[in-house]
Amino acid sequence: MTKPWKPAIQVNQTLVREILTEQVPNIALNELLYIGSGWDHSIWRADHLVFRFPHCTESLHTAQNIYEAQTQLARRLPIPIPTPVVRGTPTDRYLGHFVGYRWLNGHLPASLPLSVDDRTRLTEPLARTLHSLHQIPRAKAEEWGLRVSSDRHGELEERFHYACKRAEQLKDTSYAALANRAVAVMRDIPKEVTPSGVRLVHGDLHAGQILLDDDHRLAAILDWDELSIWDPAYDLMLVYSMIPPQSRAQFWELYGAFPHPERARFIALSYGLAILAQAVDTSQTALINETAFGLSNALRTQ
Repeated sequence: MTKPWKPAIQVNQTLVREILTEQVPNIALNELLYIGSGWDHSIWRADHLVFRFPHCTESLHTAQNIYEAQTQLARRLPIPIPTPVVRGTPTDRYLGHFVGYRWLNGHLPASLPLSVDDRTRLTEPLARTLHSLHQIPRAKAEEWGLRVSSDRHGELEERFHYACKRAEQLKDTSYAALANRAVAVMRDIPKEVTPSGVRLVHGDLHAGQILLDDDHRLAAILDWDELSIWDPAYDLMLVYSMIPPQSRAQFWELYGAFPHPERARFIALSYGLAILAQAVDTSQTALINETAFGLSNALRTQ
């Protein structure tokens, strides 16, 4: 259904071993493990560190740009995030800035049989963590080298356009009705964030960016590549995709007032449709189930 995607830069074990041998000579590479890939990075583990190697041209310098901010945040947030400990430099063979982080143990939500009670228990730690993140002064974030993502204005209309495409991709699947319901809600496109409403944000906080421990409690938040000063709705979408509707009031009580929850819900639906279409296309059953739940959850008002 979707156009096959391939990284622009091939990051294989031979290349990773060569780079780490040269730039991180004190690390054991006898068990260099490939963890997986996303749209932007190839991820490898060596010893107690996990390395993220950009493999698309747009992300070659992302790690360099957010290194200081991520280091500062790791000291300030109430739950763990990947702590940068190694900063790689480009070479003739590899033009990207890679970063090594301390390995964080945990499970992605899609890999667990989460109950309603499990999801309810996420309410308090998510609310307190996002409150802490979003209350960091903008001036402080700018000291760390972050800027307003002004090039993202008009993105909500674009997200609706792509939501319609994802629903079309899903029309011959058992998720067609769910996708159509999501698009119907998204037709009422929310207003864009105003300059006074921007905050320091993770910027890409869907269910695939959190880790849970063996007891299904929040253990860490991953992948801070979109860290910037922008719309907190891109973090607060988890209120709609992960947290049961009956617990949303508790979330807002702990987090504080957010005047535009409709934006967070819209973004949750947008992400849900995009991830669901890709998961169905690639037959990722666990991810399909979690994403379909998230879409259904976001459509529930009570």
